[in-house]
Amino acid sequence: MLSTPEPAVATRPVPVDRHRPAGRTRWFVALATVTALAVTAAPTGAVAAPVLGPTGRVLAAQRADPGAECPPGQSDCHVWDEEPGTPGSPGNPGGGGGGSGRTCQRNGVTVPCYDDLLGWFNNSDGCYYKRARPQPPGGPAGQTLYLRSCAGAQEPVWLTNPPNGYGTPPDPAELANRALASLTLRRPTVGIAPNRGPGLVGLPIWLWTDPGPTTWGPQRASARAPGLTVNIRARVTKIVWNMGNGRRITCTNPGVEYVPGRDGGGPSPKCGYAGYPRSSHGRPGGTYRITATTTWRVDWWTGGGRRGVLPLQTRTSEPRQLRIDELQVVTG
Repeated sequence: MLSTPEPAVATRPVPVDRHRPAGRTRWFVALATVTALAVTAAPTGAVAAPVLGPTGRVLAAQRADPGAECPPGQSDCHVWDEEPGTPGSPGNPGGGGGGSGRTCQRNGVTVPCYDDLLGWFNNSDGCYYKRARPQPPGGPAGQTLYLRSCAGAQEPVWLTNPPNGYGTPPDPAELANRALASLTLRRPTVGIAPNRGPGLVGLPIWLWTDPGPTTWGPQRASARAPGLTVNIRARVTKIVWNMGNGRRITCTNPGVEYVPGRDGGGPSPKCGYAGYPRSSHGRPGGTYRITATTTWRVDWWTGGGRRGVLPLQTRTSEPRQLRIDELQVVTG
């Protein structure tokens, strides 16, 4: 005889740092808190029953495979199936759906349609669902066990059909934004010459920034959901120098650093300003306040040939002060 499954008990989510963007939290479910839905005996050929503790709660469903991620100091984790199974319907308002993917929202706020720890988002109830693996034996006929996660509260549920939106690929742009969140796009550095004293009215100003990958690019990353992988490439397309006097200089390259004794007093061959028409005397602090703003272009593409561009990203430097004096002519 099969025993009756115990009533559901609330699971305790354990936060795990998965390098998510600010404001997003992922959870991993410890085995010791997973609801007991096992039976004391299973029919021949069924999956072996989990190990039960004195209260009947599951102590270990299976050893986490080497690739599984557990909370610190915990080696046994419940492994949830990432296979999408048979997709459900796209869901209610905000569900999207179809070959172009879908968007997901909770209380008017866009959320990931798929989370590799929580599963697939259901627009109908604002919860995530993930299919339990392995399925415990002795469950209701024709039903599948899912872990439902709603605003931090988690519970197992038996369902006859997959939840709305289950297995439907998200909008590729959503995955592209997730990949972008894993990159570091830093503010540009401000390189100017003259830099060993004040400059002079009318003399050229050299401008440059660090051409490294975090300040200029390119950088690459990818993000995936079952059945869909999106790759991105981020790079700076221009840098705009605000010279502090109303003039703006736009360059499509990072410029080149000025080297005293080598470059003389001529203009920069890459990026520069022809010269200030008047001194900085009378300005706040007696200097011009120079800043630089980079514009990042982020292209994305999928293995299926779909392509797109995310909204442009900008980063602005800290200000740099430059003093400009009048050229004094001494006559005999």
